[in-house]
Amino acid sequence: MPGDNIETIRLALHSFSFEQHFLHKPGFDAHAFLARASELGVSGVHISLNGHNFRCAGGTSPSRLAEIAADAHNRGLFVECDTSGTDPDHLVELAHAARQLGADKLRTYTRHKGDPETVYAATVADLKRAASPAADLGITLLLENHEDFTGAEVARILDEVAHPSVAALFDFGNSMNVAEEPLEAARAMARHTRSVHLKDHLMVRGNDGEPLIAGVANGTGNVDIATILALLIDEADLQRICIESSFGYCSRILRFHERLKSAPGTTFEIMEPPYDQADVLLDPDALRRRDPPVLFNLEQAATTRGVAHARQVLGELGFVPVLNARGAVYRRGGDTLAFADRHF
Repeated sequence: MPGDNIETIRLALHSFSFEQHFLHKPGFDAHAFLARASELGVSGVHISLNGHNFRCAGGTSPSRLAEIAADAHNRGLFVECDTSGTDPDHLVELAHAARQLGADKLRTYTRHKGDPETVYAATVADLKRAASPAADLGITLLLENHEDFTGAEVARILDEVAHPSVAALFDFGNSMNVAEEPLEAARAMARHTRSVHLKDHLMVRGNDGEPLIAGVANGTGNVDIATILALLIDEADLQRICIESSFGYCSRILRFHERLKSAPGTTFEIMEPPYDQADVLLDPDALRRRDPPVLFNLEQAATTRGVAHARQVLGELGFVPVLNARGAVYRRGGDTLAFADRHF
């Protein structure tokens, strides 16, 4: 049949990509973020509700959430949301907020402390209790590999929860915090993955001489984005790609330090100083105090570069932008590909 086997990808942008804008630029709020996302030509957004006053939403009232939902809808943007913690009451509350924003997915990660097995058991118990109430609201809960669990551990948790409305969000860089190659984590999580945070990281030498994970513009780090993306598109039937620029973010190896191998050619190869702040920014607060406009411009440039890189990778994987979709929707296969080719 004509049109069979067509794969569709929609690009989205995470609010964390403008973290410094949200924190420090006067007047930059959810509406300003939606405007930037629209200017960058994506078809969706991921809005963080993680913390005080629903963080990037800038308010918890139904009227505030309705305003943001209407703005996103008018711009033709789908919405996903995130929070943290697996307390069932909290997840149900945030599922309500996500629905008010027009979202269908809510990412979270565990905030339990203790030995790994205790954290594992508590996370499973929480997600089992939250699954059905979230499903009743039309929300799929997505457990992220967020600097805590390996990909295999996330998969094991979801196997035990065993609910269709609880799945995984794969983060391209976070596995580095547990000294795990991102591709290895992606392989373990692929069958559960329903959304992603596409980011890039480098291992650098911190000011104290210790290895440090640094967020960089997508396409400029050591994460094998193209290989991982190809895997997830093929094995997870991935249909949304959320670009999360983590430029200026730094973190440490948190588990399995003994696994760290900084051999040349690996994801964990360590870049030595000095660093150009346009490429590796270890202290955004210092730059903010010294010259805020430079910080905002660097963050904007890194985000723009990351969006362009995602488009490039999709092109290399055989995807083409759909006519009149402003480059926000990509398709591969069937008659759609030929149709798109004829009109460019």
